[in-house]
Order: sequence, then C-alpha cells, then structure tokens
Amino acid sequence: MIKNLMLLPVLAIVGACAVKDSHIARDAQTRLMGMSEVDLEACIGAPDQHTTFGKTDILTYYATSSSGDSYSVPIIGGLSFSNGGYCHATFRVSNGHVTQILYSGEKNATGAPDAYCAPIVRTCMGHLQQTAAARTAMPATASRKRYPAHQEKPHAEALR
Repeated sequence: MIKNLMLLPVLAIVGACAVKDSHIARDAQTRLMGMSEVDLEACIGAPDQHTTFGKTDILTYYATSSSGDSYSVPIIGGLSFSNGGYCHATFRVSNGHVTQILYSGEKNATGAPDAYCAPIVRTCMGHLQQTAAARTAMPATASRKRYPAHQEKPHAEALR
C-alpha cells in the first residue's frame, strides 16, 4: 500500500510534463505563424520531407517517443506503465513564410493533446522567447541615459 502511494507523485510528474508539452505544441501553432522559412529551418533544422508546389513549400518533421517503467510491490505483484507516440508536424510555407501548422499521428499523451509534437517545435519556441526578451530589454536600456545622483538631468529644451 505504501509503495502504491509512493508511485502517485511519479505519475503526477510524468503527467505534468506531458501537459506542458501539450501547451508548447499548441502555442507553436499560433506563435510560429509568419516565421520565415529560413528562420524556421534555422531553429528546427532541415525537414525530414520537403515538397514544393509553385510558391508553396510543405515541410514535414517527424518525432517518435516511447517510455516505460515497471514497479513491483511485494505480495501484490507488479505494475507496468508504458506509453509512447509519434508526431508528423507539417508546415505550409507560402511566399517564404509559415502560413499553417498541422500535427498528425499518434500525437496525444493521456490528457495532453499534441504532446508528442512538442520536441519538434520546442527549440523554435525557446528561440522566440529569447528574442522577445532581448527586444524588450534592449530599448529600455538603450533609450535611457543614466545620470549620476549628483548630476542634474538636462531639461528637454536644453537637449534640442
């Protein structure tokens, strides 16, 4: 009984990771829209499959995941937990920019839709967060001139 109770936190952590991956995959479907094909390939890598139709490119990336754990409890027996899936992330690129992202395959973890697609887009999502943080930090430091406490700020008229 005590061993079964010890298993609950492990299962909760595994489930929480899948839910986080689900959010990453879902956010990518909106946040990566409009990204240039060059930027997309720079952060995800070369696609596993690339097809061109006129000015439209279809880029497909594959991810496979599997995991398994076994736990045994004396007298009662053992408990086995395994799961896994795969995702095909298909990016439609028109005129050099992402216009659609679709996920297919056995892509859903228990209670976490599209979770197995997160490894494909995780690097790009992290890159977007870093560049957004850099953009918001840069103007704040670049536009402000710092004056020592003993020096008075010049008036706006004096700066013209």
